[in-house]
Amino acid sequence: MLAGDDGEIHVLSLPQGASTAVTSIDGDQFDPDGHGRLVVFRDSRNGVNVDDEIYVVRSHGTRVRNLTNAPHSNEWGPAWSPDGTRIAFNSDREGIPQVYVMNADGSGLRRLSDVWGEYPAWSPDGDRIAFESYVGETTEFGDPNYDVFVMNADGSGVANLTDDPDSDDGYPTWSPDGEWIAFDSNRATPEDFEPPDYDQGRTSDSDIWVMRPDGSDLRNVTASLETLEQFPDWSQQGIVCTREGAIVVVSSDGSTELDVSEQTGIYGQFPAWVA
Repeated sequence: MLAGDDGEIHVLSLPQGASTAVTSIDGDQFDPDGHGRLVVFRDSRNGVNVDDEIYVVRSHGTRVRNLTNAPHSNEWGPAWSPDGTRIAFNSDREGIPQVYVMNADGSGLRRLSDVWGEYPAWSPDGDRIAFESYVGETTEFGDPNYDVFVMNADGSGVANLTDDPDSDDGYPTWSPDGEWIAFDSNRATPEDFEPPDYDQGRTSDSDIWVMRPDGSDLRNVTASLETLEQFPDWSQQGIVCTREGAIVVVSSDGSTELDVSEQTGIYGQFPAWVA
């Protein structure tokens, strides 16, 4: 599992709880995704959204390389294709953030989306890509109105799956069998929501939801008004996400969960599974 709570990327082994730093770079490094012995991530050494680049590194920390080399734009949200030959990511190099794809060595760059696109996620068969898109204005809770979209891997067939003006839906991830998409959303926030004492600036709640790839059969997996659950990533071992800075793994129906941080004493953000 990949995560980090000190601005660096770490590999966390389960169930032992051993943690190894993959990066040692000034500034914040996050948005990791792993494929085999390689990890791609967002490098923000100059400050977040100040020439962010996509880097790749071996999982033991060697051979760090800049794949995008775009000094006048920001690139983030990298995701390996299932076969490891391509990397989808988003960039604001043409104005609004849009989804791009490149070969694993950074060559063959191509824009896929015409709409706003962030945090792409490949389907297990590599045929489709889910992503989040800002569709304008804000929700009733004051959060940006993001929806989860899906498109074919060549950029065709773009469809809005959530299409809800009153919720902020994003950060999609596919189930290993391709039958579900998990995402985080504030759609369960009640009208009389009151933030917890330790975070009075909070405007809404966030839970992990699952749905079919056509947007049907919505289910709230975490259903807690006390804590924020965000940034899901799905594997055969369950859906890993963050909860107030802790790393937890929940089953797809919400019936079981493992508090990784409580068990190991290791905390982090933007967790991702890696084989």
